[in-house]
Amino acid sequence: MRSPSGHSFYRTAAWRIALRMTLVFAAGSAAVFLAMYIIVARTVRERSDSWLTGESETLRQVALNTPRDALYDRIVEEVAEMATQEFSWQGGAPTGNNTVFFAQIGDSSHPPVWVGPRNSDAFLGPLRAMNIPQRQAVTLRVSGFRESFRVVAVDVAPGAGRIYLGLLDRSAEHLLRQLLLRFFLGWVFMVAFGFLLTVFGLRRMLKRVDAIAGAAASIRTDDLSTRVPVGRQQDEVSRLARTFNNMLDRISASVNQLRTLTDSVAHDLKSPITSARGSLEIALSLDDREQSQELIASAIENLDRLSGVITTSLDLAEADGGALRLHRESVDLSDLVQRVAELYAPAFAEHHQQLNVSASDRVGIVADRSLCTRLISNLMENELRYAGSGTKVSVAVTAEGSTASITVEDDGPGFSVDLLPRVFQRFVKGSESQGHGLGLAFVSAVAGAHAGRAFARNRIPGGAQIVVEFPRAGTSVGDSPLADNLLTSP
Repeated sequence: MRSPSGHSFYRTAAWRIALRMTLVFAAGSAAVFLAMYIIVARTVRERSDSWLTGESETLRQVALNTPRDALYDRIVEEVAEMATQEFSWQGGAPTGNNTVFFAQIGDSSHPPVWVGPRNSDAFLGPLRAMNIPQRQAVTLRVSGFRESFRVVAVDVAPGAGRIYLGLLDRSAEHLLRQLLLRFFLGWVFMVAFGFLLTVFGLRRMLKRVDAIAGAAASIRTDDLSTRVPVGRQQDEVSRLARTFNNMLDRISASVNQLRTLTDSVAHDLKSPITSARGSLEIALSLDDREQSQELIASAIENLDRLSGVITTSLDLAEADGGALRLHRESVDLSDLVQRVAELYAPAFAEHHQQLNVSASDRVGIVADRSLCTRLISNLMENELRYAGSGTKVSVAVTAEGSTASITVEDDGPGFSVDLLPRVFQRFVKGSESQGHGLGLAFVSAVAGAHAGRAFARNRIPGGAQIVVEFPRAGTSVGDSPLADNLLTSP
């Protein structure tokens, strides 16, 4: 017998678990059978002991009421024989299974009265040697008999000796032996059947686990399409299979994202690196110092762009992994937006765009000031690049309940229909975009890292609107209504 994995069956988990479970079941069922046997044996013995006690008292009364004359021994023997025949005869025929004896032992002047097997000496010697309490059944071993007798002793009268009544109930002993044998056979059958049933069930279950292991072993970096069949059962193995498939989905998405990231980064970095290298090579070949400095300045500008792309990409990767380092402090969001807007006012004027800022007196949040500054800068850069010349851009900071919001809107062309659902994904940009597709992705990542969210929509009759929400200062993440809506974009 071989396991699905090719190993010996005796080395499989099914064998070990089934063996342990069977041993526990065997011990428990054996204890139950043994207890049942003890109860039955005790009941049978109590029946025999009850008969011995009652008959010994009857024989004592006969001995007391019979005159001690020449006929005494004869009368007592006949009554004893009648008593012993009660267990020796069943249904009007002798059974030959039971042996009963009666003995009355007095002083040495009177010979003992004996009714029973012929070898009375084998009984009388042990009876004289034993100190049997009155009316209490005890066990007596007699030479020549494999089984033990149950004996009850009762005193007749002072000087009249003691009466002993013994019983060897072979039918009861046979019944108990048969019962013990059947209990044992039943126990062996139950244990064997339980073991086979357990092994079969475990092997079926572990085959599913083995399928998961096989799927994991077959995964290659160039092919993450393998999935494990879940099955219809709603059990632990099915949950394991679903969890494994979900893990593969996340790994596949991460790998695809990483491939997209590397392809996009390689594409976006190639141009500034080539441009910077070309500028520096030309600067080295020129004798004109002023022209060389201009080329070097252009190369430095391209390297700054390159550094910004790398820094933003790293920040996005840390945010996706939940490892973005935040230096939280109390921040007045209104003041921060106004300061950044003042820095960008000349650029908006140069692009013939009208910038209006509306902010409440104070909107407090607990956030990383540097990341929030970069977030607002990215929102401004997005408007400068895509809102279009001659547009009106409005920036509003509001507070409602436990939420602080930055709303940026314009009356430009808005987002295209195919771009709108994906504006916060990295490297997603319009067909005419000259950027890297990281600005709004960084906005959403920073908002999510602060337990907030970012979403975008097109205005009616025209234009785009981007809203970024943060929990206000004094509101815990669990109490914020944004906690369940991280990084969403309706």
